[in-house]
Amino acid sequence: MRVKLRVIDMDEASPFMRDWALKWLRGSIESYIRGNTPINMVKGRIKKAMKSYSISIDEIEALINSISHDPLINVPGELLSERVKPLIAFIREIKG
Repeated sequence: MRVKLRVIDMDEASPFMRDWALKWLRGSIESYIRGNTPINMVKGRIKKAMKSYSISIDEIEALINSISHDPLINVPGELLSERVKPLIAFIREIKG
């Protein structure tokens, strides 16, 4: 009996992996905003998501924007905007 093998292109992440990576990033960014995760770790995760899971910079920017307007994030408005600024600057730096 012959078995057909499928070659997986590792440059393209599966929809499941992309969805997982977006949730991973969202949790990491929320944790950073709450003061539980260092910004350098979040920056590294953003780079990893882009490289390994085909997440675009526009998707990450939209995710940050979504989090910054999420009423369920229990962080005072001033602290929230202060924490989001370095992330936005990092995204702009990546965009060039």
